[in-house]
Amino acid sequence: MPDRPAVDSRTRRLLAYLRHNRDQLVVDVAILFAWTVGSAAVFQWLGLPQWLYYLVLFVGVAVYSNVTPNWERPYRPPEREDRR
Repeated sequence: MPDRPAVDSRTRRLLAYLRHNRDQLVVDVAILFAWTVGSAAVFQWLGLPQWLYYLVLFVGVAVYSNVTPNWERPYRPPEREDRR
């Protein structure tokens, strides 16, 4: 996005970032919550070892984070002077 505005305030940058990525954030939270609860239920129902549950949980989250798109910044950081 070359036409992104510069935003000086950290608070405004955070709010703009969350507002811009709101839909993806909701989807990510819902999917990861479902993965956690669903895999816990399956592992408890089957009586599988807890260490395997943690491994499956970790691998599932890692795979999901690699296949989903990155969140974007709807702004560009303010220009900084080099202070040395």
